[in-house]
Amino acid sequence: MKKKLLISAYAISPFRGSEYASAWNTVVRLAQEHELWVIYGMSDDFMGDTQTLRQYIKDNPMPNVQFIEVQPGAIARTITLLDKAGFGWFFYFAYYLWQKQVYQTALKVLETVDINVLHQLGPIGFREPGFLWRIDKPMVWGPIGGMNVIDPKLLESKPFSTRFKYSVKHLINIIQLNSPRIKKAFGQSGVLIAATKNGQRTIAQRFGRESYYLPDTSVLNEPSLDQEKFKTIHERVQLVWSGSHIARKNLEMCLDALAATKQNNWVLNVLGTGPLTASLQKKAVDLNIADRVIWHGHLKRDIAVQVMAAAHLHIITSIAEDNPAVVFEAMSYGVPTLTLDHCGMGDVINSQNGIKIKLDTNSNMVNNMSAALNDILEHPYKLVELAQTTLLCAADHAWDKRLAKLNSIYDHAIALRTKRYNSSFEPTIITA
Repeated sequence: MKKKLLISAYAISPFRGSEYASAWNTVVRLAQEHELWVIYGMSDDFMGDTQTLRQYIKDNPMPNVQFIEVQPGAIARTITLLDKAGFGWFFYFAYYLWQKQVYQTALKVLETVDINVLHQLGPIGFREPGFLWRIDKPMVWGPIGGMNVIDPKLLESKPFSTRFKYSVKHLINIIQLNSPRIKKAFGQSGVLIAATKNGQRTIAQRFGRESYYLPDTSVLNEPSLDQEKFKTIHERVQLVWSGSHIARKNLEMCLDALAATKQNNWVLNVLGTGPLTASLQKKAVDLNIADRVIWHGHLKRDIAVQVMAAAHLHIITSIAEDNPAVVFEAMSYGVPTLTLDHCGMGDVINSQNGIKIKLDTNSNMVNNMSAALNDILEHPYKLVELAQTTLLCAADHAWDKRLAKLNSIYDHAIALRTKRYNSSFEPTIITA
């Protein structure tokens, strides 16, 4: 049934990845079946930077979508100037103030439109739930992420500064999960969506609430497989690693594992750049594998996609993620993923679309990853078979199935509110 949906999506863009792309793709697909009022605050680098989306909407009007731009108030705008200067830790206070403006904007929309469902869509972090849950209307919050706790074993080999950073972050997570406002948001939001299965467990344990499991991203394009790339697989296996060169992405583990393999019939294509690029390149030299690592740097999306599609195996070694889009992108091209068995990757990857390495001590994980790579490099035909089943798995994460699940979630939110309040046309405000 066609519905009127009011969606809060802070960061949204048809041109960018990550949270921007997740929100954009959700809006585009929902607009195929529903009427949308989309409140947003950013399409470019910082809060209030909306010029790209504003121009896109002007050039490409969407009949079923009304985009409502909410610019930050004076205080939030001042804090954003600090963010632009590199003091990003002030962001969440500005974001809190912006969400209060979203709440007021939503109330104004409800004065003239009988919205069926409110959806607090993004960003996915639990730290700022917004205020839509105060409104007495069917409400959905999620996918909700950011609740993962890093296993200490993943930090064993990291420098003290990195270990300290994630220890502090873990402490902040615990404090914020016990915040009265966050507890109230979890308690009063109609239907919750968890971005990972671990998040689902956390929501149940901490807040006594059931939630749907739905990753915040999915397979976007029609799955396809380049069969030509397998003609030379026995000569050289094409591996690909993609991401920012930062401690959290943990590229050094991938390099260590490859250096420990007995086979040399491989090449690693590294996509991305970052503050650790130079030290990682030096590490490759020190490990005597530099001649088999290609540093592509930051590529335009269409070129990066070509590199991914031509690969035989994708490797991800992150110590903390929710659902990296690159896993779904690899899957859409029939490229299986080798990953550590945790976070969103552990939920999505299975024996049909990749290889999972159990969490263990750093040295054991490197050895186990190396052993898995050795097996693949000795028997490359396994990757040919795995590519076929990876394509089948990609279909399970296609947008038609995701849209069907969102529709059932919206129906659930409406039924829940009807059962709880036995209908009420005019929205009322729940006292915080």
